Amino acid sequence: MERRDFLEKLGIGAAFVLTTSCLQSCTKDTTAGPVDFTLDINASANAALLTNGGYVISNGVVVAKDTSGNFVAATQTCSHEGNKQVAYIKSANEFQCSVHGARFSLTGSGLNSNGSKGLKIYQTALTGTTLRVFG
Repeated sequence: MERRDFLEKLGIGAAFVLTTSCLQSCTKDTTAGPVDFTLDINASANAALLTNGGYVISNGVVVAKDTSGNFVAATQTCSHEGNKQVAYIKSANEFQCSVHGARFSLTGSGLNSNGSKGLKIYQTALTGTTLRVFG
């Protein structure tokens, strides 16, 4: 085998090994699994949900009462890089990730390039003072 042939084969093999290794280690699981839990909105831990624009984080989910008084819920895990930093921002009436500025509508649509993958949104149902979050 000629030196050139050896280097070409080595280069292809090394590139494959490095690429495979990087792709496996750089991938983060940003999927949000199904949830089904309830919150008593009168409980002191959930008092923020009594006010339009307030939110709480429970079970890895951001549960908010938007500026119109509707309950909305989204995963706390950002689809951009899998950071658990999503919060509800009252002044913008949207979900945002504080790490890289990903922005999401209340329906989960991305509002900028970092939010382009969207955000998992859960359903909510209020019965009396019990708020069910599911989906």
